[in-house]
Amino acid sequence: MDNFIRVYENAFSNELCDRLINKFESTPDSNKERHDMGEMHFSQVNFRACGWKQEQEELVHIFLSHTKRYTQDLNITSEFPQKYALEDIRLKKYVPDGYDQFGPHVDVVDKNTSTRFLVFFVYLDDNISGGTHFDRINLTSPCKKGSMLIFPPLWTHLHSGLKPIEKPKYIVGSYLHYVAHDK
Repeated sequence: MDNFIRVYENAFSNELCDRLINKFESTPDSNKERHDMGEMHFSQVNFRACGWKQEQEELVHIFLSHTKRYTQDLNITSEFPQKYALEDIRLKKYVPDGYDQFGPHVDVVDKNTSTRFLVFFVYLDDNISGGTHFDRINLTSPCKKGSMLIFPPLWTHLHSGLKPIEKPKYIVGSYLHYVAHDK
């Protein structure tokens, strides 16, 4: 893939993917957030808010190891931030109802989101549709179990979360954030 977009297959094991889906499905609806605004339709859980501490620690390690791989693959050295933080990890579920999707958008849109500089999405199941489409370059990352998609969240990377067709789509996501330098 090009334009600072990378896909890393088998970033999550099949066992981890299945465990996260099962944990989501066994989580009470009262701990799930439903989003229905404009082109944004899905349910999600926030790992920290739900007390998924063990899973969060496991995923932080995986995200950070893939950050290193990403910077090496793109030969990014001194220009990559030396200090950064990971945003809360969230698991999203899109049902195949012709409605759930995340239409064309970017993930940095205002001052509140301006600290984001790198996106992580991991597909937890295989799905015929449901990939991530980069609208400006007509490129789609397939929805393949265990694959991690990494790219910049800026206006340069307009993207869409496509609708699943035959079964639900589950993804885990987070962002790297800039942090203030110590004074």
